[in-house]
This record gives sequence, structure tokens and C-alpha cells, in this order.
Amino acid sequence: MHRAAEPDPAGGSALVADWAEAWARRFQARVERQTVEPGKDNVIVTLDFEGDGPCLLFNTHMDVNNPAGQIWSQPPFEPAVRDGRVYGLGACDAKGSLAAMLTAMERLAQRSEGLRGKLVLTAVMGEEAGGIGSLHLVRQGIQADGAVVGEPTQLEAAIAHKGTYMRKIRFRGRAAHSGSPHLGINAIVHAARFCLEYDRLNESLAQSPHPQLGPANAAVTIVHGGTRQNTIPESAELIADRRLIPGETHQDADRELERILRRMKEDIPQLQVDPIEVVVATIPSQTDESERIVKVALAALEQATGSAKKAQGFSAGCDMSKLVTIAGIPTVILGPGSLAEAHAPDEFVEIAQLEQAVDIYERIAREFLKG
Repeated sequence: MHRAAEPDPAGGSALVADWAEAWARRFQARVERQTVEPGKDNVIVTLDFEGDGPCLLFNTHMDVNNPAGQIWSQPPFEPAVRDGRVYGLGACDAKGSLAAMLTAMERLAQRSEGLRGKLVLTAVMGEEAGGIGSLHLVRQGIQADGAVVGEPTQLEAAIAHKGTYMRKIRFRGRAAHSGSPHLGINAIVHAARFCLEYDRLNESLAQSPHPQLGPANAAVTIVHGGTRQNTIPESAELIADRRLIPGETHQDADRELERILRRMKEDIPQLQVDPIEVVVATIPSQTDESERIVKVALAALEQATGSAKKAQGFSAGCDMSKLVTIAGIPTVILGPGSLAEAHAPDEFVEIAQLEQAVDIYERIAREFLKG
């Protein structure tokens, strides 16, 4: 068994960017490196086809979730192939999509007859940190007529995704010897009360499900508190993770949080809470089913799998939010791998799905860019 260590922040996604650039240059694509933070670039790969036509955007990310503290059966940064799967950190989230998109582009470059317009792959940094790389892209004015975001969807086409609202909340109490607890104020008790209240929020959220995503949800995902085993804790902090569905805003979630803390204050007069800190904030988005990219993606899936497909939802946040809400690009989310494996120990992607993803991405591009 292997306990995952903290990844080297100095390395970032630079090695992946170098690898993607080298591959793209082998099939004569235009490549641009766009520096977002020191040592952390977006890689923009473009295939220009003859004649005027639409622009199709492929988007996926090079960075990975931090695995620190997880227990893996193998070293997370050393890929392994066994039982028809590729194992390793980021295998499905989202190196599988990146490799499949580059392979599809290579095929299109080798056989480009009948194609018009251009295909652009944006391999971005910082998606796991709230979409820093894609935010930089759209602020630089990137435009397209349709986009495919590579995330683990089990090769289903998703047209809506949840937004992310994460807040750090720190409760203040008063330290005392645990033999005389009445002299102190136990901040962990207050944090625990909040956990219960925040969990109950799910009951009301369940009353208004989204057609593709189901209901919004809320959970406390991290709790820290206390200093010594014989001391009443004077502070405790937690992360509240609220997932938003289209139509909800961060202001809505702020008001929910304020109501919960206000009710707690009524029951616990000594409750003290520090100013709440923003951890991650991304907005939900959706694409109308009538958009051409949606129809093309569903048709490509049906051709590749032999069965009819319906648009799905993606229960996590992703960079579709920037493309749709800021750049106004109709977008679908589609990629190999399961969201159940993302951010989990022993992450993997099925090799068969990788191969099928290449076929699907190629089909989407050929149909969207046909003359």
C-alpha cells in the first residue's frame, strides 16, 4: 500500500504541457503556450482546414486533484496497465480525455479532406483550482461555435453541470481544562451542530430537482479542531461544500448559510464565527438541447455505440461554466472514465473507453466541420 504524498507544486502541469506540445507538433498542428501563472501554461493546439467554416473547441485539463493522505495500492504518480485499465492519478480526470482528443486530432490531420473551419484543443492548467486556466482563456477572448469538454462521463453527453460553492467557516470558543469544561466554550460542539444543520439542508434542496442533474446538494467535507486531548477546544474550522444547479447563484447559497448561522445563534448565544472565507466558487451552466453541438454529439454517440442516447447531467463542476456563461459557446461534456473514480484512490480508466472516445471525438469533429 502507498500513502500519497503532496505533489510538487513547482512542477505543476509543465511536464504534461511539454508532452502535449511535442505530440501536437508531430502532426503539424499550430501550438501556442499561454502562460497563466509562472511555470503553468495553457497549451492551445489548432488544426486549420481549407475554406471558411465553423470553429470547434476541444477543452480538457492537465492538472490533477491533490491525492495527499490517500492510500493507494500502487504509487499514484506511476501509471500502470492491468486488466484492461490504465491506473494512476488523473487517469480518468482528465488525462484520458486529453490523450483521446489529441489522438482524434492526429487522425483528422492525417485525413482532412472534406473538413472546413478549424479545430482547437485547449489543454488547460488549474481546472481543479476553480478553472483558472479556462478563465484566462475566455478573458483573452477565445471564441468557437461549439465545444466539447473532456471530463469523465462514461462517454455520455452531458449538457448541464453543477456549480461549486465552498466556504471555510471557523468557530471560536474558549479554552479550558477538560476537567472543568464549564469554564470553556467548546468550538467543536458548535461545528458539529453546524454539520447537522447543513446536512438537513439536503432535505429542502431535494424538493427542486434539475431535469438532468437532479437536486442540488450540501455537505461538510473537512473538519479540524482542538489542540490537546485534555483541553476544551477554542477553535474549530470546516469546509462547507454546496453544489449548485442551473438557476441557483452563490448569493442564494450565501443567504442559506446566513440563515443557518442565525438560527444557531438564537439557540447558542455564545456562538462566534470568524469572517467566512471563499475556498472555491464556480457557477453552474447548461446548454440547450437544440444547439447543433448537442445534436452532433448525441448522433456521434449513437453511431459509435449502436444505441440511442439522451442528454445527461454532470454532477460536478467543470470548465464548461466559463465557456458557456462568459464566452457564450454552446458546450457538451463528454469523456472516458467514471466520475466515481475521479479524486479516488486507485483511479483508473478503461482502455476500451479510451479507444471509443477517440472514435467519438473524431466523429463529432468530422460532422461539425464538414464542408
